[in-house]
Amino acid sequence: MTKTQEQGTKLSFPCSCNGCRNYPTRPAEIWHESQIAGKAQGYFFTPDTMRFFKSRIADFKPVGISPRADSLMVIVSNKRDDDPRYYEIVTLCPYGELGREWVKDSDGSPIASYESLYKARKSARWNCTIAAQICDCHGCQLDKAGR
Repeated sequence: MTKTQEQGTKLSFPCSCNGCRNYPTRPAEIWHESQIAGKAQGYFFTPDTMRFFKSRIADFKPVGISPRADSLMVIVSNKRDDDPRYYEIVTLCPYGELGREWVKDSDGSPIASYESLYKARKSARWNCTIAAQICDCHGCQLDKAGR
C-alpha cells in the first residue's frame, strides 16, 4: 500500500458544476422570489442582469413528480426597448441549471413567449399538461444513468 492510499485520496472534480459534485440546490424549496438567484447557476436571475434586461419575476411554483417536487418553474416578464412587455417560462432543474421553453423541441427554434401573464399561466407548460423541458446538465445526466 502506498503512502497516498494510507492517508486517503482526495477526490478531485474536473468540472465545478453542482451536478458533478452531487450537490442539488433544491430550487423547489424556494418560498420567496429573492431566493431564486441564489439557487440558479449563472447570472440569469441576478439583480444586475434583471435590471439590465428590464426583467421581473412574475410567478413561480415548484414542479416535479409527486410527492417530491424537485424543480422550479418561473414566469419571467421581459421588456426590450420600446417593444411591449412579454413573458417566458423558465425551469430550474434540481441542480440549478436553467431550461428555457422553446417553441419546438429542437435546436435553433425561438424561445416561446406570451403576450400577457394570463396567457403564460394558461399555457400547457405552466399547467404541466405537456412534458417539462429535458435538462442535459451533468447532474441530471448522472441521475438518469443511475448515479
